[in-house]
Amino acid sequence: MHKATIAIDLDDVLALHAAAFVQFSNERYGTNLQPEEYDDVWVNLWGEMEWAEVLRRAAEFHTSERTLAYAKIEEAGAVLAHLKQRFRLVIVTARPKHLIETTHQWLAQHHADVFDEVHFVPIWEATNTITKADICKQIGANYLIDDSVKHCNIAAEGGITSLLFGTYRWNRDNIDPRVTEVGNWQAVKEFFDGVS
Repeated sequence: MHKATIAIDLDDVLALHAAAFVQFSNERYGTNLQPEEYDDVWVNLWGEMEWAEVLRRAAEFHTSERTLAYAKIEEAGAVLAHLKQRFRLVIVTARPKHLIETTHQWLAQHHADVFDEVHFVPIWEATNTITKADICKQIGANYLIDDSVKHCNIAAEGGITSLLFGTYRWNRDNIDPRVTEVGNWQAVKEFFDGVS
C-alpha cells in the first residue's frame, strides 16, 4: 500500500531552536529576551547592525555543539509514532550545510528510525532559488508541517497541504487561507486522524 508523505520541518517543530537562540543571545550579547519574543529577523532582536556582524553572530550560534544540545519538543514523539503507521515521514529543513551531520546525529538521538529521508534546502546559499515547496514536489510530499508562514504559503500555492505549526509570534501574519494552523502536536494528530 502506498503511503502519503508528510514533510516535517525541524527547528521549532521538533527541536527548540528559538529557546536555544534566546539563551545564546542573552548570555553572549546581554539581551533580555524570552523565547516567545523570538523573531527570525535577528536585527529585530539585536537592533540595527551591519549585515556582516549578523552573519558573524549567526556563525557563532550555529555550531554543532549548540545544535546537538537543542531540546526536543516532547509531545512530538508519540504523535510521530502514530503518524508513521499510516504515512511516510521525511524531514525537510533549511539548516546550513555545515550542520548536515549534526542534524542526522540529533535525529538519531531523539527520533531514531522515524524518518525515511532527510532533505536540506540550501536557502543559506547566496544563489539559491530552491524552496521547501520545490523539495516537497521533488520527493512527492503531500503535506508540509512547518513553523514558517513563508514556507507554508509557498507550499500551499503549489498544491501541497500545509500545516503551520505553533503559535509563535513570528508566524502570525499574512497566512494564506489555504494553510491550516496547528498550534501543537495534538492538533497535528487530530488533523491527520481526520484524513482518510
